[in-house]
Amino acid sequence: MESETSFEPILSVQDLTVKIGEKRILQNINLTAYKGRVLGIIGESGSGKSMLCQAIMQALPTYAQKESGKILYNQHDLSMLPEDKMRAIRGKQISMIMQNPSASLDSIQTIEMHFRETLKAHFPMNKKEIKQTAIYYMRKVNLPNPEKLLTYYPFQLSGGMLQRVMIALSLSMQSKLVIADEPTTALDTVNQKNILSLFDQIRTETGAGIIIVTHDLGVIAELADDVAVIYKGEIVEQTNVYDCFDNPKHPYTKELLQSRLIV
Repeated sequence: MESETSFEPILSVQDLTVKIGEKRILQNINLTAYKGRVLGIIGESGSGKSMLCQAIMQALPTYAQKESGKILYNQHDLSMLPEDKMRAIRGKQISMIMQNPSASLDSIQTIEMHFRETLKAHFPMNKKEIKQTAIYYMRKVNLPNPEKLLTYYPFQLSGGMLQRVMIALSLSMQSKLVIADEPTTALDTVNQKNILSLFDQIRTETGAGIIIVTHDLGVIAELADDVAVIYKGEIVEQTNVYDCFDNPKHPYTKELLQSRLIV
């Protein structure tokens, strides 16, 4: 396996601390994602994984504040950008696949309208081109009869199908960095394997950096090159995937691995 040092960093989080009131939800977070590699961020529910994703996207909820730190995307500190410039980066440069697709999609817009709104914001496409692009990426994530599904509203699709629609939307942006927050939670085993294989194909073919945020060690083992273990808002271990499984250092990492063996 090539060392991550031979790859070019695409995202670097440096000494990031986020507070809710006086409580530090994330504390002194340091991690790096590389072009062409998959960084797996693993931790239990409530460990701060989703808050970290929101901080990277500059989309923290109003009740949370960044206390300190930098988030560098291609050496540019995202927290220093005005909102209009950040909007241009979201989606086109950095895309995020949310954990709860039903909350991320507008219930009164069809799936095709979601693709149209997303793609028109960043590409000079007409309706026909947008529809062709949507169908192409929906097929890539193994959605059946995408032409028909484009006419559906989100509430007409199952949770697993909505998750795949979100992944297709994200992939259609051809982003340089893809952040996926629990992307396989709502999927059955077959579609989970298909999606993981697709992420692997994307990073290989496009050189995109991918961050997979999960509580599932199986997903990490299947896809990640590098691993950051988060516990109570802190990164307690960062290593390559082989050392994470074969030579874990931190007691919490060892506990995660042991719980998986018990299951």
